[in-house]
Amino acid sequence: MKRFIVIILLSIALSPAFAQSKSVASLYEKYKGHQDFFHMDLGGNFLNLAKSFNVTLEDGQGEAISQSMEKIIMYKLPEKGDAAGAAFRSLRKGLEKERFEVYMEAGKSKSGVVLMGKGGTRIKDIVLLVHDDEQQLMVFEITGDFDPKVVSEFAK
Repeated sequence: MKRFIVIILLSIALSPAFAQSKSVASLYEKYKGHQDFFHMDLGGNFLNLAKSFNVTLEDGQGEAISQSMEKIIMYKLPEKGDAAGAAFRSLRKGLEKERFEVYMEAGKSKSGVVLMGKGGTRIKDIVLLVHDDEQQLMVFEITGDFDPKVVSEFAK
């Protein structure tokens, strides 16, 4: 019986380490019933996926990043225009409340790319927000165990 209780306590304590961000999860819950909401989960070895897209990475960065990835979640929101902009701002604010840091930001005032991450000496969760010129929003969440130096070099 003690063994059973220890297993339950460990699973409860460790589950937040592998969970996706609450802000991204709430975004999924909001749109999951919408017929135009696109959602995709990928898991496994991503080096083969990168090779299939003919992505060339230097100095073993691709291998280091692909071996660090546990899961990629991708959403394309059905909203466009101002509604997508509001979802973008709301998601970014929610991620900042969850202590995600901005690693890279590029683009214009109404469109662009924001790369955010969470973790201390190792990054555990990366969220990429893409708000394009057509005012559509795509969200990529990548969970794993990443070296911040490799991620910063990859973002360049």
